[in-house]
Amino acid sequence: MRIGADYYPEHWEKERWKTDAEMMVKANIKVIRIGEFAWSLYEPEEGKYEFDWMDEALDFFGKYGIKVVMCTPSATPPKWMIDKYPDILQNDIHGNPKLFGTRKHYCFNSETYREKTKKLNTLIAKRYAKHPAIEAWQVDNELGWSNTTRCYCKSCENRFRSWLKEKYGTIDNLNKTYGTTFWSQTYRSFEELNIPKAGACYDTCHDTQGQNPALLLDYYRFCSDSVVEFTKESVDTIKEYSDLPITSNLLDAAINSGTGIDYFKLSKEFDFVTWDNYIEFQWGKAKPETVSRDHALLRSYKKKPFWVMEQQSGPCGWSKLGPTPTPGKLRLWTYQSVANGADTVVYFRWRACPFGTEELWHGILNHDGKPNRRYAEVSRVGAEMEELSKNYRALMPRARVAIIKSFDSEWSQSIHRQVEGLYYDSLLLDYYRPFWNMGIPVDFVTAEEDLNRYDLVLAPMLMMVSDEGKKNIETYAQAGGKVLFSFRSGIKDMYNNMLTETVPGVFADLAGVEVEDYDPLLEKTTATTGVFGNGMAHMWCDIVKPVTAKVIGKYTSDFYAGEACMTVNQIGKGEVYYLGCDLDEKAMKMLAVYLGRKAGIDMDLYKVDGVEVVDATDGTNDALFILNYNDHSVIVSMEQSYENMITHETVENVVELKPYDVAILKEAN
Repeated sequence: MRIGADYYPEHWEKERWKTDAEMMVKANIKVIRIGEFAWSLYEPEEGKYEFDWMDEALDFFGKYGIKVVMCTPSATPPKWMIDKYPDILQNDIHGNPKLFGTRKHYCFNSETYREKTKKLNTLIAKRYAKHPAIEAWQVDNELGWSNTTRCYCKSCENRFRSWLKEKYGTIDNLNKTYGTTFWSQTYRSFEELNIPKAGACYDTCHDTQGQNPALLLDYYRFCSDSVVEFTKESVDTIKEYSDLPITSNLLDAAINSGTGIDYFKLSKEFDFVTWDNYIEFQWGKAKPETVSRDHALLRSYKKKPFWVMEQQSGPCGWSKLGPTPTPGKLRLWTYQSVANGADTVVYFRWRACPFGTEELWHGILNHDGKPNRRYAEVSRVGAEMEELSKNYRALMPRARVAIIKSFDSEWSQSIHRQVEGLYYDSLLLDYYRPFWNMGIPVDFVTAEEDLNRYDLVLAPMLMMVSDEGKKNIETYAQAGGKVLFSFRSGIKDMYNNMLTETVPGVFADLAGVEVEDYDPLLEKTTATTGVFGNGMAHMWCDIVKPVTAKVIGKYTSDFYAGEACMTVNQIGKGEVYYLGCDLDEKAMKMLAVYLGRKAGIDMDLYKVDGVEVVDATDGTNDALFILNYNDHSVIVSMEQSYENMITHETVENVVELKPYDVAILKEAN
């Protein structure tokens, strides 16, 4: 467990480096990340390379014992390159180039850009592979940020046609799969296929793209694959010269819903994953359970500890500032990261920059570079981490519950929302939240991976699934697992076409039900009752007919009052639940308690509003994290005696936490 900072030596006079390094050492900052936006410094003109500035920075900070994450600078191609090779530029969905002046304006499929990137990455990797200060590499920066995964240029169109030809073999197979007889869309050759730009029916106000849904999903997959391929080239280039671990910084679930990258696939290219964690900034304030969910996603991509590569350290935004973190919140957010699987937390940034787009984005230090309240708080965390590291290695929560996360389903649902107000990631958060409230860690999984480590698997809106995934879920249930499917599960094939089988389609036999009818709720609600108590549906209601399943929930209003809304079906030694509607937060909490207890999990142990409890282990030593997000003190009851590993006080029966305070407890001997 340790902390670091994102640092830009090129932004400051060299005379300042000494002050910064000394302050970092005093604060127990162990690692800095550098170089991710520095292409124009490395190559100010085509073929003219300058490395002295980086040589000096690495040598300087290395002398202070500060380790470095070395970045490749492909996120920001320089102006001379854009002027000479305009084919590098991305095109937006309307076919307009994304002009120079910000960042991420390059196309992942530009042969020119791939060639230029590989050449510079080779020089950087070859030069610094053995530098003693470097401990890891980061390729690019925030891949896919700001809708830059899906490009609509000619290079992408040509590659997409080749991608489709390899997948379908013949144009007749594609036409049949896509159903191109609809709207007279039949293609005579792959060369006739266009990438799905904004068409005549494109309407962002109503979430309507209008293009063929199978074509759209294939294009989304192709674009995700393009990012993975581009990334693999950078990773492989570094690996030719260095055996140090390689990563890149991913984004939170809400933002990644716009980036369109399959993080499970992308993460396979990395030795470990990292992400950027901003909680209260210009674009909104994240709730604690949302941040916890994002941490859970990160640790789930590789099922191992991760880093936070950018952790908010001050008020931030581009054109407007978000709130200044209240005293205690930087410490609280850092320990939330550690509790949920982060072994390194790197604060963005060390010091606010007085120029450029992010001049309002404050760091640990303000523009004046003087020690302040935030520096004192970070220093406290650094000292605590130093001590905690004597007792713990990287910690991971013990998760017995899993939620299936399907990027295919997410993208499909973004193409056809199904009903107003329904969003895939928001629905997954609805299922995550009640377990978070009760201190029950949850992992995210694919349908194809090993599920046997979990006692309960939830599959909200798993709209499509591979044959392998379906068989895997079935095997898990047969062996005694508990599985829940929600409405709109199993309704599509892997090409984004609606199935002709009765809903829930591919899961009908597992769930033991048929859906006779369904009611997309628009400007109304429907009352329900069942094992989850009394609840209200706000978005969707399946009218469920049990075949082999038993009814455990019914509707109590609307024209389908008395019909089933929830069932359970015995499959081998296990049980498969089907919930045909969404539920309000109270009912979802009661549903989580019911399902958890059926799965043999102790539920509702630590329920205190605004408090997160995480049971974690490093494989040898255990840690119970208690995190108070309230602006007032709280008292949490405990079931046994503990030692507070921060204060070394004995905890008996209860632990009291001040506003935004943290306790890390270890069972007393």
